[in-house]
Amino acid sequence: MAGNGFAAGLRTLNDFRKWTKRKYDAPSPRAVRKACLARNSTQGATWVETGTFKGDTTAFLSGFSKKVYSIEPEPTLVENAVRRFANTPNVEIIKGTSEEILPDLLPKLSGDINFWLDGHYSAGTTFQGAVETPIADELATITKSLKNFALVSILVDDVRSFYSRQPENQGYPPLDFLVDWARDNGFFWTIEHDIFIARNY
Repeated sequence: MAGNGFAAGLRTLNDFRKWTKRKYDAPSPRAVRKACLARNSTQGATWVETGTFKGDTTAFLSGFSKKVYSIEPEPTLVENAVRRFANTPNVEIIKGTSEEILPDLLPKLSGDINFWLDGHYSAGTTFQGAVETPIADELATITKSLKNFALVSILVDDVRSFYSRQPENQGYPPLDFLVDWARDNGFFWTIEHDIFIARNY
């Protein structure tokens, strides 16, 4: 265990060194982003995560939440995540795209809820669907279930992709899309460390 802690410390230090060399450009180090997630969410609430990837964020969220539903369509990533969280009772890995899963999952949930929307294509082993990012579909589905929830935090990763003119971001809606959604639904919004944050409290 001590060895694992030492390795994690070195990884965090390396992340900060790289961030400094990039003149603090996005993305921020993992430790900073995790702190941002914790600070801008409702403690003890249910989490719905789109895009499990290796499960590092899933593991972090499980430490301070009632339940984490993590949605991942890529078969190998699902298999790895199911194995990783086999002994973590408050984590449920769901195989499928967010477009497939959210319409059935959200009507079953209630109370305080946090969303971590990170289900976009990121090259490598990540899943590439019909669109570069399913954010429009995800927010539309969340809108239909808002009446079921109390305190709601919605955090969208990689917000730089919504205002970048790089070719790989052409499938993203403009940043105004996220801002308009927040305003239309009575959410306060801000941006921290490449994360768009919308809260109804």
